[in-house]
Amino acid sequence: MNRGEALQQLASGSTHLRRKAARVLVRDAQLDDLPALRSARANEADSYARNSLDRALARLTNALPSVEAPVPEETEESLRSRRQIQARAAEWVAGLLLHELASPIGLLAYAASREVPDYEGSRTKSHIVTLQMVFAAIEQLRKASATPKQAEFDLAALINEIVSTEFSEVADKIALHGPQPLLLVSDAALLRFAICNGLRNAIEAVSLGTNKPSFPPVVITWGVTDVDHWVAVLDRGPGLSAPLEAVLGVGKTTKKGHSGFGLPIALSAIEALGGMVTLQAASDGGTKYELRWER
Repeated sequence: MNRGEALQQLASGSTHLRRKAARVLVRDAQLDDLPALRSARANEADSYARNSLDRALARLTNALPSVEAPVPEETEESLRSRRQIQARAAEWVAGLLLHELASPIGLLAYAASREVPDYEGSRTKSHIVTLQMVFAAIEQLRKASATPKQAEFDLAALINEIVSTEFSEVADKIALHGPQPLLLVSDAALLRFAICNGLRNAIEAVSLGTNKPSFPPVVITWGVTDVDHWVAVLDRGPGLSAPLEAVLGVGKTTKKGHSGFGLPIALSAIEALGGMVTLQAASDGGTKYELRWER
C-alpha cells in the first residue's frame, strides 16, 4: 500500500484496512497530509489506528520546516537506526547507574538489618524493600529497552511456557486460545516482559473480585494479521480504576505496594519491536490488555 492508497483507506469501513493505512502513514505521510490525518484521527474509533495516526501526526508536527533550514524527510532506515542508537544509549546509561547503585543499596540493607532495633518490623525495612523493588524494576526497564535480538520461535510455545512456569500456581485460572504453533521472527525476551506484565496485572485484578464471576477469569489469545502479530489478555476483574495515562508513566500506579514500572516496562519492550500496548475496558466487563507489533 502506497501513501495515496493509504490516505484513501483512512475512510474505509474495514478496521483492518484503516489500521494498515495508518501504519503506512506513520512512515510515509507528508506535511500536505496533515488535514486528512487530523480529520481521520478525530473520527477514528479503533485505538490501534488512532495510536498510529498520533505517531504520524507527531512525526510531521515535530518536523515542520523553517524557512531558513528545511528538515529533510526521515527514511524508514534512518528512523530505525536512530531508535537503535537511542535504545543503546539509554541501556548504557541505565546500566552504569544500576552498577554504581547496586553495592550501596546492598550495604545499606545489610547495615540497617544489624543496626536498627526491631528491623523486621521497622519502617526502615519497609523503605529499603521499596527501594530494592524500584531498583529491580529499573533493571527490567533497562532490559526491555534493549535493541531487539531477532530469532525465530513459536509464540504459542512461549505463552504456554510463561503460564506453566511464571504463573504455575494460578495456571488453572488462565485459558489459552490461539494457533499452535505460531512461528515468527522477533525477540522472545522482550515479548516475555510484555506478556508477563499483562498477565500479572490480570491475575491481580481478578483476585480483587468481580460482580461478573466467570471461569476461567483470565483469557490470553494470540494471532497474526498481514501487518502485525498480536497478544491479548482479557480479565473479568473490576475494570480500569483510572485513565490509561495515569498508569502508563514510569513510577505511576494505582495499586498499593507496586513500583509503577509494570506497564512502562511492557510499553518499552513492545515499542522496541515497533509495536504498541493498549489497555481498555472490555465490552463485557473487566479489562483488555493488547500487544501488537510489526511482522
